[in-house]
Amino acid sequence: MADGLVLPSQRGGQPLLPPPSARSLLLTMAGEMLPDRPEGAWTTALLRVLGGLGIEDHAGRQVLARSAAAGWLERERVGRSVRWQLAGHGRELVAEGVRRSETYLAADDGWDRRWLFLYVSVPQQQRTTRKRLYGGLDWLGMGNPTPGLWVSPHNERAPELQRLIADLGLEDTAVAVTGPTAGVGMTDAQLVDRSWDLTELAAQYRRFIDQEADAPEPDGPDAVLLTYLDLLNLQQRFMRRDPQLPSALLPEWVGREAAALLRERRRRWARRAHARFWQIVDESA
Repeated sequence: MADGLVLPSQRGGQPLLPPPSARSLLLTMAGEMLPDRPEGAWTTALLRVLGGLGIEDHAGRQVLARSAAAGWLERERVGRSVRWQLAGHGRELVAEGVRRSETYLAADDGWDRRWLFLYVSVPQQQRTTRKRLYGGLDWLGMGNPTPGLWVSPHNERAPELQRLIADLGLEDTAVAVTGPTAGVGMTDAQLVDRSWDLTELAAQYRRFIDQEADAPEPDGPDAVLLTYLDLLNLQQRFMRRDPQLPSALLPEWVGREAAALLRERRRRWARRAHARFWQIVDESA
């Protein structure tokens, strides 16, 4: 597909971010495309598009099987072929991702000055639980200003935090509260300084903006589809690194300019990308 195409994440001589996993690319593609049609997409179509994104056939088949085992994709055999749909857990992941994406891309970042605070401890021997907790808190954009304390200005994420703590069985060692700081100890500005180091992310955003400013328009339907999916995956990986601090806390943040650029590119290519994906699916039937 689209020989010689240089995808947004690969421009400029070196990757903007560490290369995405096959699972990450499959989740991007499935989450974006499969809700369009309840009947799902054929294995051959999914592997063809994954191949265009740099995932070899055997790795694509492995990640499909693992996704089914994890409960976020389900397969249906039709004759000698197999097609794939989002399973219940997959639909939950997609719905959460859509909500997070809409917040990330929104032009309005108003803040009511209320924080979400989490106090939590994990027994020393529960290393796997600690790793999963830290990964979940990273996804929620929470910072860690002092040992045992995690903070985010996104107090609306309290339900997601509650699910994470419940899933890890940490209800007896955690407490979360929402509200403004009370003028005791660290100020809001000091909380930001202590919780997040955004230097590397800011440099990555600047590279992305500079590269996209001179990037050619994708030539042909395959190039549009692959560029669009790569851009979505890049956005999702930026979102994992960006706490999305409101302008009241971080007035001059290059991430807002990058989000506006992503929003414009998505608007420009979405319709054509979806049309080409389902054309490939229909050709694979």
